Amino acid sequence: MKLNKTRIIRIILALVCIIIFFVLMGINHVIIQLPDVQYGAERWENDSLSAQVSIFFPEKADFTTENIQTLHENIETELASKSLQTENSETRLWYDSYSTEAGQMEIQGNRKNSAKALVTAVGGDFFLLHAMQLVSGGYFSETDLMHDRVVIDTQLAWQLFGSSDVAGMEIQFQNETFFIAGVVQPETDYASRKAYGTMPRMYIPYTCLTKEKQTITCYEAVFPNPVKNFAMGILENIFSEEEKENSVLLQNTGRYALSERWNTLRHIHELLICDKVIFPYWENTAKIISFDTAIILLFQIILLIYPIIYGIFLLSKTYLFLNKMLHQKRLAWKNRYRSEIKQI
Repeated sequence: MKLNKTRIIRIILALVCIIIFFVLMGINHVIIQLPDVQYGAERWENDSLSAQVSIFFPEKADFTTENIQTLHENIETELASKSLQTENSETRLWYDSYSTEAGQMEIQGNRKNSAKALVTAVGGDFFLLHAMQLVSGGYFSETDLMHDRVVIDTQLAWQLFGSSDVAGMEIQFQNETFFIAGVVQPETDYASRKAYGTMPRMYIPYTCLTKEKQTITCYEAVFPNPVKNFAMGILENIFSEEEKENSVLLQNTGRYALSERWNTLRHIHELLICDKVIFPYWENTAKIISFDTAIILLFQIILLIYPIIYGIFLLSKTYLFLNKMLHQKRLAWKNRYRSEIKQI
């Protein structure tokens, strides 16, 4: 086959499509690593056999801390029924956290500076799952003797104190005094910045909301996952059909896998429109990335169309060329053989 100008242009175009395809693959690999909260299972000691799952409730669901103890008992029963948990087991197989958005609050520092901040009430192993980058201090824990410590972000720290090194300082809100356990740096990737917003944030123990019966809107857990969808099955078996109907249940682990990206692309409208619940910023971050990776997959599919079609065309032309060449060689061999017989 002769490489004329048209054929060279077509080959170059196919190669460019393939190169861009792999560039997009690299971009996709980079951006799916951004939302650290989606990789709670990978940080867990049983990482290869665990999966992170989440369920998001509407405010009208009336799911409170009173339901957490029952939920834990049901989880233990479910794991025991699968021979994965025993009463005397010393190995911790799972962990969980819960949270809700408490809205905006006026926060006052000890310098009498004040600022408005979005407040998230958290419980369980929230900071084990949400491994935010600490700038100073540390996290508070549900096992603390006194639930009077909070975590604030750097933006709020600077507005209140003019510094981010403020662990141990006092702040006041809701007419009570709390101590700053630590200061965290908000995620700086493009998706987190969009979802996080411009307002400062503060994280408080869920027990600070016990004066009001406030609904838990986000429950997250890392469960054993020896087989596909095992972790999801634990929550699906525990919650009733009505509860699941009005909430959003999903598996965070593997949500950026190729099959999940394809499902997102096929049901892109469901990702864009969801009026069941209001998601926390970290889930909105994941949704932004899910959308972007689905669009990247769409472009990758489009980019592969021309190289595949042109590749099939070249293979067919090559087959016909080789078949014709072999046919000519067979004819030449037969003619030569016949001429030799005549000479004899």
